[in-house]
Amino acid sequence: MIIKNNIWKLFCLIFFGGLSLLISLLYVSFNDINIRYHTQIKHYTEILSGSVNADFLQKDMILDIVGKQLFHDDSYKDTKKTEHILDDLLKQNPNLVSFGLADVNGNILISNSKVNINNKKNLLTDEVTNYDFKSSLTSKNMVVARTYYFQGIQKWIIPLRKAIRDENGKILGVVIAGIKNNRNSSYLDTFTLSKNKTVVITKDFDKSNKVYRQYYSNFENISNEDIYNIPISDESTMSVGKELQKKYNYSFEELRTNEKTLSVEAIDSFGKQMIAGITYDEKYKLWILVQGNKLDIWHEFYSILVVYTAPFVVIFILIFILSKNIATNEQRKNKELIFQAQHDSLTNLPNRIYMYENISTWKSRHKDKYHVLYLDLDNFKNINDKFGHTVGDKILVEVAQRLKGFFSKDDMLIRQGGDEFIVLMDEVDEIYVEKQMNNLITIISKIYHIDTKEFRIGMSVGASQYPADASDIEELLSLADTAMYEAKKRKNSYCLFSEKMRSYRAIKTDIEHELRGAIEQDELWMVYQPQINAKGSLCGVEALIRWENIKLGNIGPDKFISVAEETGLMKELGEFILITSLRDIKSIQSLQGISFNLSINISVVQLVESDFLENFLEIVESEKFDKSYLTLEITESLSIEDLDEVLPLLHAIRKEGIKLSLDDFGTGYSSLSILRDLPINELKIDKSFIDNILYDDSEKALVQTIINMGKTFNMKTLAEGVESLGQVEELKKVGCDIFQGYYYSKPLSKEQLVDFLTHDSFK
Repeated sequence: MIIKNNIWKLFCLIFFGGLSLLISLLYVSFNDINIRYHTQIKHYTEILSGSVNADFLQKDMILDIVGKQLFHDDSYKDTKKTEHILDDLLKQNPNLVSFGLADVNGNILISNSKVNINNKKNLLTDEVTNYDFKSSLTSKNMVVARTYYFQGIQKWIIPLRKAIRDENGKILGVVIAGIKNNRNSSYLDTFTLSKNKTVVITKDFDKSNKVYRQYYSNFENISNEDIYNIPISDESTMSVGKELQKKYNYSFEELRTNEKTLSVEAIDSFGKQMIAGITYDEKYKLWILVQGNKLDIWHEFYSILVVYTAPFVVIFILIFILSKNIATNEQRKNKELIFQAQHDSLTNLPNRIYMYENISTWKSRHKDKYHVLYLDLDNFKNINDKFGHTVGDKILVEVAQRLKGFFSKDDMLIRQGGDEFIVLMDEVDEIYVEKQMNNLITIISKIYHIDTKEFRIGMSVGASQYPADASDIEELLSLADTAMYEAKKRKNSYCLFSEKMRSYRAIKTDIEHELRGAIEQDELWMVYQPQINAKGSLCGVEALIRWENIKLGNIGPDKFISVAEETGLMKELGEFILITSLRDIKSIQSLQGISFNLSINISVVQLVESDFLENFLEIVESEKFDKSYLTLEITESLSIEDLDEVLPLLHAIRKEGIKLSLDDFGTGYSSLSILRDLPINELKIDKSFIDNILYDDSEKALVQTIINMGKTFNMKTLAEGVESLGQVEELKKVGCDIFQGYYYSKPLSKEQLVDFLTHDSFK
């Protein structure tokens, strides 16, 4: 069984082990061949370089001796005698095909008898010869000039130039000679070391950075004109230069001076891959190369490859057949494992892995339009916490069954995880989609009978559309998730993604980016709105944060607090609010010699932090603020799950002597039983109820009810958004304890609050 379970592992181990051994052997073989070819080509190049240098040195001496003999006392002016001397030199040196003398102005003075100089050209002005002739006038050595076709003898020659100087260094004239270089009849053909090696001798880079061949041993189907009149391609020289730099960290300039022979792999001037030995003859300014075809290495290597690979292939075909027979039984098990990996173990629904694996196939069948639904169960966490995960899992299984029964086979139903599901819905009509989402919520909201108990849950659904909203699946999921959270504000409802939400996402992204540096950049500050009791005296202030950003301008807390909560910035922001408020109010209390209450808003995100109370008390202690003058405001719009989670923490806060206020009261779901359980000291009546208290009897009655509820539970009541004397008087009539709003004061900076306390007598 162990062998069967691991047969492919064993096969792969043997195969890759054998393959590694084969590759290693082939690598070593190839490396040996490569090194041998490179060593051989360098050796050939060194031999050739030495031979060429020795030969040119001999020519250099001949030209020097002849020049000094003929230019001495103007002996060359004896034409017949001079021609005779030059003809004898050609007989003694059969590889020379021309001999002559020229003056420093490039005029040919005389040549051997076989050269027709009737149409002689000036060596200093001719385009082909002028560069090298000028070089000969400045060089102490013989100059090997650029190969060209010499009309005087109807042959291709390698020109030689040697300036002859007197004892004072003055140039008397230039000895010129030509080495025969006709195709397949050059004296340098004797230097060809092997039929599959090409000898290349080139001039150094000229003033236009071009390189011309002096000698080329392998013409193939190429004419002399193409070989000698067309410079070596820039691609080839750049290829050699790059290889020198890469392999040896040498430039052409460095190679000129170190007299080394190196081997490179590059592209020749005809676009073929070559291995070349290269060296530089500094004396005669020549590049000497011996080229070999890189394919020769591969041809030799291929023969070894066949010898090594054939047995390997045969052996592993046999091993593969054996392994395949053993592995047949495992295919079924593998399919089961794949199913398990791509499906949720609890509900047997496909999971996110399955979605990514199959999304391309599914989309190919629904090319035009489709909807992505993001489903989230409402209040499911509360069931898990109260009745345990076993009950929660059973509900999830039932939810999955209802979902499978509701959606068609053409839709892709995915369990995202927890109480979240994803649906790729094959439907383009938005009206129908909305109807289906509404029907789905109705089905999911029906009673669940689990272990003799009845449960009700809701579902919030968000939807996005391809391609109207986005074309990428991740973006579609994100947009559907955004729409789902919008629906979750209402609970048990649905929401289609809209452009308004996209704009909100963009604004939210900007806010998040700028908010991360707001504290360090000193963009945040605190203001404080006075709270006045029924006697008209100041009893406290509410701390409110403000933010002004260079890019975004003034951003209200209603916009950036929620972003801070969602992006993990709330802890840092909360600490800034707490520390700044405590310091400001502490200093004001000390300055004015009075004590009054400080109310600070606390986010649910802060409350659910495991170390919230510990950190909070540590800051209060470090600022030496009297806890009895501190109130924490929590919002009434908390979900039931949030309240259940933070209720023990709220009791712990009250034990520390810190008061609690329930903000925005009347806008949420509070009941008498919840008010009884919560350790609240104060109810803050939302501004929306105060606005119409003078004109709407029902609003007035509702405010009266809230105040009576507060009194029933020994809680003070605070009216927010008081803006007129009439509202104050009406609220006093129904027994409101504390007032806060623009009638008394707008939110004030620290300095403004000091002035308020000083001049308005609210002490």
